[in-house]
Amino acid sequence: MKIKEIVQTTPNFQVLSEDEIERIYFDALGVIESEGARVKSRQALELFENSQAVVAEGDLVRIPAVLVERALRGHPGKIALIGRTRKWYVRLQKDELSFGAGPVYPLAPAGDEPAGGQSVYEQVYNTARLVDGLPNFDFIAGPLNRSSENAASWDLSHVIAMLQGTKKPLLLSSADADELHCLWQMGSRVCGGAEELRLGPLFAEYLEIDSPLTLSATAAEKLLFCAEKQIPCVCASRVISGMTAPATIAGMLVQTLAETMLVSALSFLQKPGMPLIRGGVTSVPHPSGQGCCFGAPEMSLSEAANTDISKWLGLGMLYPAGITDAGSLGQDAGSDLTAGLFYGFLSGADMIYGSGLINSGQTASLDAMVMCNEIIEMIKHIGNGISTGEEYLAIDLIESVGPGGEYLSQDHTYAHWQNWFRPILGSRSTYDNWSAAGKKTMKDRAAEERQKILDEHERAPMEEEVVNDLHALAAGKA
Repeated sequence: MKIKEIVQTTPNFQVLSEDEIERIYFDALGVIESEGARVKSRQALELFENSQAVVAEGDLVRIPAVLVERALRGHPGKIALIGRTRKWYVRLQKDELSFGAGPVYPLAPAGDEPAGGQSVYEQVYNTARLVDGLPNFDFIAGPLNRSSENAASWDLSHVIAMLQGTKKPLLLSSADADELHCLWQMGSRVCGGAEELRLGPLFAEYLEIDSPLTLSATAAEKLLFCAEKQIPCVCASRVISGMTAPATIAGMLVQTLAETMLVSALSFLQKPGMPLIRGGVTSVPHPSGQGCCFGAPEMSLSEAANTDISKWLGLGMLYPAGITDAGSLGQDAGSDLTAGLFYGFLSGADMIYGSGLINSGQTASLDAMVMCNEIIEMIKHIGNGISTGEEYLAIDLIESVGPGGEYLSQDHTYAHWQNWFRPILGSRSTYDNWSAAGKKTMKDRAAEERQKILDEHERAPMEEEVVNDLHALAAGKA
C-alpha cells in the first residue's frame, strides 16, 4: 500500500509565491488607503462619504484597509453562468476552467473573412452559431470596449442575434447603466424572471476602470446596478506598462489590485455579495504606439501572476488569450494564438476569453476561432496529464510482451490508442503527400471547417414570442 503519495495530474504554471502575493496585496492596500482613487460618480461618492472612507478634493476617495478587507470577503467563491437553454454551465470555482470566443464583432477585414453584404445582425448571428458548433468553447463575448461614444455600430438587437445563434452563456458590455438595465430585463425574460436570472445568470457584465485608479461615472453607475441586481461583474483594468501603469510587472500588479479593491469596496457599500471577477489586459505598448501588444511574453506573465493573486483572494479571473497582433492568419498569428492559450490554461484562470481576435485584438476572425478550437483541444489533451495507476503503468503487459515482443495486437493498445489526440486541421503529412493534396494551409483547412459548421450545425431555436419580446425591449431602449 502506497502512503503519502503526491499525484500531480494537471500541469500548472504558478508565477508568484504566497509571500510575493502577500507583499503585493499589502502594498495595494497601502495605495488605496493612502493615495486613493478618483471616482467621478456623485452617487458613488455619497456612498463613500457615508462610510469609513475619506473623500477629499471633490472626487478623491481613500478607502481604509478594514473596509476593503471586509468587502473582499463578501464576494461569493463560486459563480455560475448558464446559457439560455439552462443546460450549458460555466463555473468559476476552484479547479474549473472555461474558454470563450469573441468578441463577435467587428469581423476581420474583407478578404480575410468573406462577410459579403451581410448586415451586422446577420454577421453576429452567424458568428454566434459558429461558436455554438465549436465544442471547445464554453461561452461567447460581445464587444467589450463599449461606451456611449462608440455605440453606433452595436445595439441591443445584436445581443438578440447572439442569443438566437448560441445556447452558451454570454460575456457582455453595456454602453451605460440604462442599457445594462435593458440587458437585465432581456435576461430576465429569457430565464423566466429576475430571480431565475439572479440564481442562474445568463451573462456577466464587463466594465473597465480608467487606469490609473480612476472610476468614471458610467462605470460606477453600471457597477452599482450590478451590485443591486447581483449580476456577475468583470472588473477590468486595462493598463499599458510605462504608460498607464508602472513599467515593471510587479508595479502593474499592485496598481491593478488596488483598482480591484476600489470596485470591491464600492459594490459592498451598495449591496454586499456581488459576484466579482477580476480581468483586463496588462501588457507592454505596441510598437506602433497605439494600444498594447497582445503577443508579448510580458502579457502572459503578468496575466498569470494576476491569476495567482485572484486565486489567493478567492476571486474569479478573466484571462485574455487566443489573440494575435498579426493582421491576418499566418505563422505569426499561429504562434500568438497557441502561446497565449497554453499559458492561460497553465495559469488556471477561470475564464479564458478573446479566442479568434486578430489585428491587435481589434477584429474577430471566424477562421481564427476555428483554429483556436483545435488548439484548445490539444491543450486540454496535455492538461489531462499522466495517470500512474496500475492500468496506465502497464507493468503486467510489459512483462508478458517481454524483450523483442510487439504491442500492436494487444487489447491494452486497442483500449488506449483511441485516447490519442488526432487533429482535424493540423497536417501530419509528408511534404510530397501535402503537395499532391493541393498544398492546403492551416488557414485553408480552417475556412473549410468553418463553412462546414455553418452549413451543418443545428442551433437550439428560441420561441418566437420570446424573440418578439426581446426586440420590443431593445427598441424601447433605443
